[in-house]
Amino acid sequence: MDQAIPAYVINLARRPDRLERIAEHLSSRNIHFETVIACDATEAAPEILDAVIPEGGPLGALGQGDRACTVSHTYAWKAFLRSGAGYGLILEDDVWLSEDVSECLGRTDWIPSDLIKLEKFGDGASKLLLGAEVGRTPTGRSIRPLLSRHAGGGAYILSREAAEEALKWRGSFQVPVDHALFNANVSPLARRLRPAMVVPAMATQRQWAYNSDIAKHGKAARPKGLALKWRKLKRAWFEVNRAPQQALVLATGRARVEAVEFLERP
Repeated sequence: MDQAIPAYVINLARRPDRLERIAEHLSSRNIHFETVIACDATEAAPEILDAVIPEGGPLGALGQGDRACTVSHTYAWKAFLRSGAGYGLILEDDVWLSEDVSECLGRTDWIPSDLIKLEKFGDGASKLLLGAEVGRTPTGRSIRPLLSRHAGGGAYILSREAAEEALKWRGSFQVPVDHALFNANVSPLARRLRPAMVVPAMATQRQWAYNSDIAKHGKAARPKGLALKWRKLKRAWFEVNRAPQQALVLATGRARVEAVEFLERP
């Protein structure tokens, strides 16, 4: 069966080992993909980064790796839009996908949102605020509005409209791409796209299996003194600034906190 939802894998040209690994994994899942050459933080010209994301934002200064990663995702969105497909699957090259994911790529009639997060970020289970079910995958996984932040940009499906909207933010991104898409506390784009989450998750990043190319370049230098205190205050504010809305949906039964984990099988 042809894929109704094309897949795009973001990979640094100097890391063919990672591309080989993800290609083998996706082959085992019967997933065809297009490679998107990532923006390399070690050699990217300042104007390329500045055209998409500045050096700092509400969460503080941004490292070259986080900025380059954001640029790389814009490349993937543009590649998807060239396809003419209605939806695209964006993958980073350290992701691991569930066994049933290919069954969901052959059709699009199950997708209830412009942005669907497939990935559970980090180890173990994460407690997330989720709205009432808005749909199910073809294999029976629940799809729920994501009402609290959940980082990670390793695997997500977005519509053409979402990709076009996200690309309009080039030059205005102020946080790394995963926060821009999945952290409504700090991102107007996330509030506009209203992402949903597959539960249990269909993807996870296995960063422990690979040496990171972002770790050395991803984080900006930590401020000191008053600058550090001010950054902590700002970050604390962005952790709680949507608390009234979140408390309301909890109190009225329109959402609940649930432990979400990655499962190989639904």
